Amino acid sequence: MRRAPLLAVVAVLAAVAVPSAGSAPKANQRVLVVLASTGAKPYPVADVQRVFAQLNEFMQRASLGQVHVQADVTPWLTALTAKPTCGASANGIDSVFEPARRAAAGAGFDTSRYDTVVYELPDARCGFFGATYGHQVMLTREPTVELLAHELGHTFGLGHAMGADCIDYLRCSLEDTGDTLSPMGSGSLDYSAYEKSLLGWIPAQPRVTAPKSYVLTPPTSRSKVAQALVVDTSRGTWWIEYRAQPFRGLVFRFVDAENHSAPYDPSAILILRPTKKARPWLVKGESFRIPLSWRVTLTKGSAKQASVRFRP
Repeated sequence: MRRAPLLAVVAVLAAVAVPSAGSAPKANQRVLVVLASTGAKPYPVADVQRVFAQLNEFMQRASLGQVHVQADVTPWLTALTAKPTCGASANGIDSVFEPARRAAAGAGFDTSRYDTVVYELPDARCGFFGATYGHQVMLTREPTVELLAHELGHTFGLGHAMGADCIDYLRCSLEDTGDTLSPMGSGSLDYSAYEKSLLGWIPAQPRVTAPKSYVLTPPTSRSKVAQALVVDTSRGTWWIEYRAQPFRGLVFRFVDAENHSAPYDPSAILILRPTKKARPWLVKGESFRIPLSWRVTLTKGSAKQASVRFRP
């Protein structure tokens, strides 16, 4: 199911210091979750705690054990006197968060001690479910693992994971959060190999420079074998990865050299129909022609690795 738009107002983001994804997130991410309203308690504190425990499990798997999320959740702070707005005023984004921050301080929680502060503001009636401003996150609905993984990815410096039906996405629909596999898009499977490389969770991956067969393993565990194959072209860079669960297939993403995602790192575009079938992956025996480059074929695929052939 598609989320509501997750983009914060561009003008606001431009004024907020956002970390580059080139520097890896801390091994232990300390997160404070501030539950604040004008009187209502729309969902139990225990439910929020449970979702953050699930998020920690997801992040440990995705980061190959390198990132843990430690979350403290406030009780419901129900003394807000006005409903929060959906964006920054002339006084900046802190004017939106300040009432909830004061309420948290009154309950004994110091927001400055945390890497990220998530403000749950259910009274805000906005066109988005979540928005990230530097290391502050605003949620307007009950959190889910997918929503939190998306916004936490933004605090790490990741941009949206896009999707397009065709190779020449300028001639077809380009969806801002159209990646159906990555939580930085509309998916929930896992962060992509490209995103994991940006975050330092997997090492630099090999460039394809010769027409031959390569062995590729999924980017879901530590490995000395390639976890992605990178192809440079005059238009940008292609990232190819193999997934064995819940499907066995080859996935193609394109990072456009002209794609400017500031203040975040450049976004990758998932090719949603590489074989014109209704799935974003190649199965064994299928091929995909990278524009201005190689023809790529998945020749073997098992639960542990794949064989990928490149030819002119």
